Amino acid sequence: MADLNLRVRYFQDSTPAGVPCRESNFIRREIEMVLPVEATALVLVDTWNSHFIESWIERASHVMTEKLVPALAAARGAGLMVIHAPCPDVARQFPDHRPDGVKTAVAPPGVEPDWPPASFRRREGAYRAYVGPRSQPPGIMVHYEKVKDQLGMSPLIDVRPDEKVVATGSELHHVLAQRRILHLIYAGFAANWCLLGRDYGIRAMSRRGYHFIVLRDCTTGVEFPDTLDGCLVTEIAIREIEQQYGFSASNEDFFSACQKVRATV
Repeated sequence: MADLNLRVRYFQDSTPAGVPCRESNFIRREIEMVLPVEATALVLVDTWNSHFIESWIERASHVMTEKLVPALAAARGAGLMVIHAPCPDVARQFPDHRPDGVKTAVAPPGVEPDWPPASFRRREGAYRAYVGPRSQPPGIMVHYEKVKDQLGMSPLIDVRPDEKVVATGSELHHVLAQRRILHLIYAGFAANWCLLGRDYGIRAMSRRGYHFIVLRDCTTGVEFPDTLDGCLVTEIAIREIEQQYGFSASNEDFFSACQKVRATV
């Protein structure tokens, strides 16, 4: 059984004994982590071909070309399972790659209380005033309408015959259970939105007990005007992962670990 010996990074909100536990003393640390290849999967989140935020999709496409596609090739070469999680609408475009028992439809969720009321969840009628920030004036639809019918997987990302395409966290959970996967290496977009927040994202899947490593070179966040130059939002998203959910790794270390696996098989 081959192992992926990967250097990973974390940001612990603590200090060694004898060092005052103050935020100013927190540091990043690195350790070597051994991941059994047969229990590890690369999960690609929302690797889309278009987006209504022009500057962001330009940056994401660059990250895909220069960082993510080589990382995908390295993972395949090392024999890691690859799972694509591109959102329900895009997942439906890959019926032959859906999890067992699921084709074009999204697998139904488990039975849960029907609450809040449907009209409240949709923010309709008397609840219209509570629409979220993206629906408040001027809204995103003025831009989203231009691209919504074009949404699909990036042409940079091919889905191979033996790879699954999932639409929900439940589907991802079932695929991982079937293959007895414990360790999830995440890459994709956007760092502060879907990578963290989707139901197949890191926050939700952490509640199911999985172990996480994000390839920090293979993502980028949606920035604000005053954070754009330094990509501060992306950095904070990675820090959140390193501090609360798991670890991060560089492409350089990931490539090295994958190459060592290839050399042993």
